[in-house]
Amino acid sequence: MSQQRIDKLTPEQEAKMPEYVKKWISVATSCEEVDDTTTADIVKDFRELIKLNSDVPLLIVDNPIEAWVACCLFEQEVPLENIREEMVNVFERKSKYSIPQASLPYNTTLLSYVFSFYDFMFNEVGVEIDEELMRKYEVWQRTSALWAIYPLENLTVVSRRPIETHINENNALHRDGGPALVFNGLGDFKIFALNGVRVPEYLAVQESHEIDIEKYTDETNADVKAEFIRKVGIERMLDKGKKIDTFENYDQEDNPWWWKSEYELWDLQVLFPSLKSAPYLKMRNPTTGIWHVEGVSPKCKTLPDAIKERFGGRDMKIVQAA
Repeated sequence: MSQQRIDKLTPEQEAKMPEYVKKWISVATSCEEVDDTTTADIVKDFRELIKLNSDVPLLIVDNPIEAWVACCLFEQEVPLENIREEMVNVFERKSKYSIPQASLPYNTTLLSYVFSFYDFMFNEVGVEIDEELMRKYEVWQRTSALWAIYPLENLTVVSRRPIETHINENNALHRDGGPALVFNGLGDFKIFALNGVRVPEYLAVQESHEIDIEKYTDETNADVKAEFIRKVGIERMLDKGKKIDTFENYDQEDNPWWWKSEYELWDLQVLFPSLKSAPYLKMRNPTTGIWHVEGVSPKCKTLPDAIKERFGGRDMKIVQAA
């Protein structure tokens, strides 16, 4: 099949791209369940596509951990009719069977970003493929209706969709105040996430002012630490750092505004181990009484350095404020 080479998208085509991103994010995060008959049809066609026998039992469970446990039990020759009962024993720690660390499913709706690309190319750019390849693609695309598929040689295990999914404006898994992802079933499957980072439950659920800042030192993951600081606020984290300069070190008559705003320079390198220094300028708005903390460049070693940088390289000379 001869086709014209496409080197560049038109402005109209580029303008359409966000629609496809939104469409397929909606598919990936949907909590709408597919009926069992439709699930069976999708699985049958998919097994044929990946060249597995399609005439095998189908086991539908409530969440991905249940699916993994079911796969492990079946591979250890637990009869199909006993798997659900034995799954309960596994989650209650009464089972004699060994369940290794979970692996990712063979296929998952989280691959929907791939379908976003192809959907756009077929419908907006006009890319064409031969009929048989398109048929295979459509079989694959239909699997996006199912959350996860584990196709074993003699059994297919499918996980149902979550009952709650929460994302932020950047389409990252996020919920401040509760779990971002919730499934039914065994294991109390909940994932707590802030801005796409999986975090401990307390960090997602508690109000920022309720969080014990001493817990920061218990966290070892850099991304979790960053979300801790983002939620708690840099203002509350100052005590973790070191005050390196203060308005009190300067003559009040020569620098009256520094005294009014109570300027201080703090090094919060302890919060950012990858940096040699992390200076922050602390100040109080004399009108509202609200405290502000702003990051400045590492070259700022003194209060005058930091204030001058904040004012675009100019010395701060405020004689009178109306």
